Amino acid sequence: MLAKNKLKLELIKEVQKELGGSCSEIESVVESQFQFIKYTIEKGLFNSVRMPYFGRFKVNPYRLQKLNLALAKNRKNKDESI
Repeated sequence: MLAKNKLKLELIKEVQKELGGSCSEIESVVESQFQFIKYTIEKGLFNSVRMPYFGRFKVNPYRLQKLNLALAKNRKNKDESI
């Protein structure tokens, strides 16, 4: 989960007041789009990701390749240390 901030908490409380439901349910709905985008980016399953009111996010293919190599190296080092 992302770090909680005041604006997000205010949004959750306002939605809860208007529509009902528990704070944890509303928070999971608010966070779901960010979790999906994180998953999509980590798996490299996209050309670009567009979020209304936030913009379009693209990854430079070279930078993605370097990131994936670094992640694989970190996982390998972690596995060897166990």
